[in-house]
Amino acid sequence: MIEEFFPFLIYIVVLILIAIVMVALSHLLSPKRVPVSPEWGRAYECGLITDGLPQDRYPIKYYLVAILFVIFDLEAIFLYPWAVTFSSFKESGNSAFWFIEMFIFIFILLVGYLYIVSKGVFLWSEEE
Repeated sequence: MIEEFFPFLIYIVVLILIAIVMVALSHLLSPKRVPVSPEWGRAYECGLITDGLPQDRYPIKYYLVAILFVIFDLEAIFLYPWAVTFSSFKESGNSAFWFIEMFIFIFILLVGYLYIVSKGVFLWSEEE
């Protein structure tokens, strides 16, 4: 039983070692600079100096876009394996059940999508 997982264990150990080596090398080889002025360590975003405090509130549309991303991400994650194995569902005789089940899943995601659209996520304005 353990022999079957041995290649996987070697893979995990090699990945952990590579990660440790990369972090150690970046720490050892990175340049050590002393800040020349107080402005040197100041935060910036996209190359621009920030306007305002980090505690500023973001519009809710940012979170709705994140929900939209999760909806499409979940759909892709679950729809692809279902489509690949659908031929085996046909052979088992339960294809109608699995087909209806996937339509229910897509319907639930569609309700979430319609909620986001009703909140006006795609109607960006410069004032916000």
